[in-house]
Amino acid sequence: MKYEIQPLDWDSNYFGVSAAKVIINEELREKDFQEIKSQVRDFEFVVINNMDNAVENNHLIGLYSNAFLVDMNVQFEMEMKPAHSPSFYKVKNQYEKNEEILEIAKNAFNYSRFYNDPFLDGNLSRDIYFNWVNNSFEKAEKFFIVAEEGGQIFGFILFSIKNSKELVIELISLAPASQGKGIGTKLISTVKHYAENNSLHKIKVGTQIDNLQAMNFYAKKGFDFCSKASIYHYWPRKELSND
Repeated sequence: MKYEIQPLDWDSNYFGVSAAKVIINEELREKDFQEIKSQVRDFEFVVINNMDNAVENNHLIGLYSNAFLVDMNVQFEMEMKPAHSPSFYKVKNQYEKNEEILEIAKNAFNYSRFYNDPFLDGNLSRDIYFNWVNNSFEKAEKFFIVAEEGGQIFGFILFSIKNSKELVIELISLAPASQGKGIGTKLISTVKHYAENNSLHKIKVGTQIDNLQAMNFYAKKGFDFCSKASIYHYWPRKELSND
């Protein structure tokens, strides 16, 4: 499939604009991109993921739309092999709301493509990860690993399971007090332990290309680079109003 179009219900509700995502998997021709534009013209806000940063697709997006580049997403993965990774923390499913976790989420995430979009509410963009975490509590499909030591929470991993085969790390965040304590290493070891003991084939995680610290961290913990994507924000109605 050359491309996929998916409604973004969470984004629509959060930002108050009808949103969708286009995933471009192969090199497109002009007629393909014009077809995409026709199919998404009723949405107010569209995220375009150009997988593998295909040059020709970048050219088409720039030539035939008002879409602008907001991010370069980098994906890492780890194939699970027979091992015995130690577990340091508990995995919590349908985890009840925790204010300490929310405080860490509120202050920890400094990288977001939403900051790069002048048409989105700046306050909502700033708080998007806080609300992402807040909306993940008490959900059957969401799992938390909470780094709690001595009655204090130093960080967490939020993850989900895809197709009963892959563990997808959605967010990982550490409190400032955790620096130099090996908390991140323990969190990754625990998530590996969970994957190994639940017959999951791989662990996947993504980050922004500007987040060099995160990319170095994943590489040091045994993750391999697997893909990259250029990400655009496209506002079809704004373009139509200028035609």
